[in-house]
Order: sequence, then structure tokens, then C-alpha cells
Amino acid sequence: MRLTLGIVKTRHSDGLLWSRILQSNHNPITGVLHHHQSAELYQLRRYFPDAALAELIEQFWLVDWDLSGKPAHTQQNLPDPNFHVLISQGTVTLLGPVSKNYSYEMQGKGQIIGVKFALGALAELLNFKPADFIDQQMDAQQLFDIDCSQLLAELSLAHSDQQIIAILHACFLPFAVRPSWQCTRVRQLVGLIKQQSDITSVELLAERSGVSVQTIQRCFRQYLGLNPKWLIRKYRLHQVLLLLEQQSVESADLVEALGYSDQSHLIRDFKEFLGVTPTAYSLHPRS
Repeated sequence: MRLTLGIVKTRHSDGLLWSRILQSNHNPITGVLHHHQSAELYQLRRYFPDAALAELIEQFWLVDWDLSGKPAHTQQNLPDPNFHVLISQGTVTLLGPVSKNYSYEMQGKGQIIGVKFALGALAELLNFKPADFIDQQMDAQQLFDIDCSQLLAELSLAHSDQQIIAILHACFLPFAVRPSWQCTRVRQLVGLIKQQSDITSVELLAERSGVSVQTIQRCFRQYLGLNPKWLIRKYRLHQVLLLLEQQSVESADLVEALGYSDQSHLIRDFKEFLGVTPTAYSLHPRS
């Protein structure tokens, strides 16, 4: 499928006007390491897609920074298990689900334009196994039949978030999908994990959702490429990061607050995903 890119435009007395009402995403930001300190170094904006793309794309996001004459900054994230298209420095890259943490170096002046796909959407649209793309980056044109050169050319002419989002809408609208009920169920299960931090096992997730353990494991493998136990551990760490951001807390307090069996399990999970202990993370607020 070859996309023909276009922008929704209307004529206006003072020139060409991109017609789009942005729907900002003001939900809390999660999974960004040392968020309060690092947010001073860049500007992040997030926008919901129009209804026609809501089942394909969870959100668009844009990051700009100007560190001219300042040290480079390496931003680390513990992202959701979604696929992303990243547009930066003249490239269009598809980033698969990230199993640990993801880092990006910001230096000088730059921008990243991101497209965060809805959970499971690409597995159905492109008919591949998400597990094959864990921690992988590739040229987006390897999977999407889009003209990346034309996309980059159009984006280079955009001078506002409205214009950028209009171009991305036009680009991905031909891929709009309606998810299967199995994909919808996976999204509901992930939502349950995120909303109920006391879900500490796949068995408890099965009990809360009314879906068998075997079905949960099969659906996660098919649509996310990741097992549910891993995802439960990951979202508990989101809560750990949130508490560490909000206040100075001891590991023992985190164990009690988040229902870990003991301190060693908390430290093990934190170090496996982020490479440091909770104490070391707190002592070094900027990486």
C-alpha cells in the first residue's frame, strides 16, 4: 500500500492555513526517569489523534530542546510496550517495544516527532510477531509502505504543532484499523494492570478480569510480544518511580506501599529494568 501524503488545508486571507484542532493529552507522564529535573531541559507536548485514528494511534508526541553551549543530556525512559515511529535528524525509524529502559542523547538543538501506536494495532495491521521486534529499531519503510522522503519534506515545511499533526494524520489515515475483540481484550487487560497497582501476579490478573491465565499469556504473546508477568513488574516500577519523584522514600517503605514480598525483590526488579538500585537512582537525580 503506497501512501499519498497530503495536508488538510484551507485558504485564508493571510495565506495558507492548516486546519486542525489539537487535542492535548494532559494525562500524567509516567516512565520518564528523573522527570522533574530533566523536564527543565526540553519541551514535551502530547496530542490525541482524531477519532478516525484512535484505534491505530494512542498519541502523537513532540520533544524540542536547545542545549546550545550546554552539556549533552541523556534522557532515559521506561516506556510502555507500544511500537513507535520516531522522526528525527532526517530519519523515520520504527522502534519496537522496549524490554528494559530506553535512552536518547540530546545535544545542541533538536527535535523528535513521535507516533505512539495503540497496543496490538501493528500486530493486526502488518501481520507479524511483535516478539521479533523487541528492542529493535529499523527503517520504518521496511514495514510501512510509505514515502519517507516525502514525509520528511512535508514536515520540513511545517512551522507549528498543528501543521505537524495534520501531516501525520494524512500520512497514517490510510492505515486506520478496527481492532479485533481479542486485541481489545488485551488493551483492557493492560489497562487493568496500570489502574490496579495491587495486581502482583498473572493469577490475580486472571481473577480480576475473568480471563484464564492461559488465555492472557497467549493474547499477550500474540499482540504484545511480552509476557504478562513482565508487564506487571514493569508497571509496578512506574509506581516506584512516581513515589521517588514525589518524595524521598526508603526502599522499605516502597516494599510496603507496593506490596513487594520483600526488599530484595524490589531491588532486583529495579536493577534489572533500570540498571541501578533505588538508592543509587535517588542519589543521582540526573543521568
